[in-house]
Amino acid sequence: MIKIDFRVLLKCYPGEVLFYAIGVIVGIALLTVYPAFGGIVVGISLVAGFMNVYTWKGHFAGGALMPAVVVNPDKNLIAVLADMNAQGGRPYLMLKIAKRPIKSATGAPFKKGSKLATVTTFHNTNLVDKKRWTDINPIVVNCATGNRKTIKRAINAIDEEEWDDLMRAVKRMKQPMKPGIYPV
Repeated sequence: MIKIDFRVLLKCYPGEVLFYAIGVIVGIALLTVYPAFGGIVVGISLVAGFMNVYTWKGHFAGGALMPAVVVNPDKNLIAVLADMNAQGGRPYLMLKIAKRPIKSATGAPFKKGSKLATVTTFHNTNLVDKKRWTDINPIVVNCATGNRKTIKRAINAIDEEEWDDLMRAVKRMKQPMKPGIYPV
């Protein structure tokens, strides 16, 4: 399990705090004019902020360790290959091209082809078809910890076969790559 260093996480995702901080500031300002409403805004912002912390912890506690490769460092694009079959059996491989804040991540700057480990959660927004996941959310380990040994251990924990499969899928993609999820 990756222990989250929230200072590193906030370097990559500053909006995570900014949104809730603005809510608290607005709520405090409202306290002078509308005390009850201001208190509600402050309370909701604080509760939502703490819930967000638990969401991040849950992502890293329950997500899958998966390989990623930098496909366009200038545009912060990474590629992650995932089996979207939610019920086992025959694999249903998809390649996700995702924009992630790798320029702010530990070890940056990264070059095209740099290997990164991600912790990835799977999601299904299709209420009818539960056989396949519809999306994944890969978060780069380098955005959760500044510990280079932990990062290296995560990269090394991924099977070479998974790296090879990812690289083959990336090579088959049309250029230029754009964010999205594509069948392999």
